[in-house]
Amino acid sequence: MSLLTEKALAASLKKLLEKKTLNKITVKDITDDCGVNRQTFYYHFHDVYDLVEWIFTQEANKYISDGLSTKNWRDVVSDLMEGLLSEKAFVMNAYYSLNRRQLEEFLQNLARPAVRELVWEVAADMTIEAEDLEFVVDIATFSLVGIMTEWVAGGMNTEYKDKLDKVFLLLDGTLEHALNKFVK
Repeated sequence: MSLLTEKALAASLKKLLEKKTLNKITVKDITDDCGVNRQTFYYHFHDVYDLVEWIFTQEANKYISDGLSTKNWRDVVSDLMEGLLSEKAFVMNAYYSLNRRQLEEFLQNLARPAVRELVWEVAADMTIEAEDLEFVVDIATFSLVGIMTEWVAGGMNTEYKDKLDKVFLLLDGTLEHALNKFVK
């Protein structure tokens, strides 16, 4: 029942975002649209921004729940970008209501575990200090989040696939090369 309520609150927020910006939407607006009381909202979320974070997390988990690997990372990133594009009104409204640093931190928190999994997979047969592995995780995460943030900041152009193909070309083999520099 809890997940159904959270999904209903999320659907109400998305619906309201089609009409007004996030900073103009109140908990009362959401609960009125959803047909629940404010106490129900606060049982699940601290505030509207907590609900936004929950929505982004749920959306991201659709794409990275099976993990990121050397075999699927291109597909996962492509599918994630396509999913974000299908939620463009929500994403753009959230972007305009948050500051850029908040969005970057949020995306980093979502991406870091999946990127870590990928880096550790690539480094499986290498002898590398954990601190150095985490440094490579940070660099890869910052790169991915930077590209996504720039795309959102630029209005989520539907022509992103050409640029994404170039990113894939550039990154192909880069992780292995970077990790090899840290082999002991």
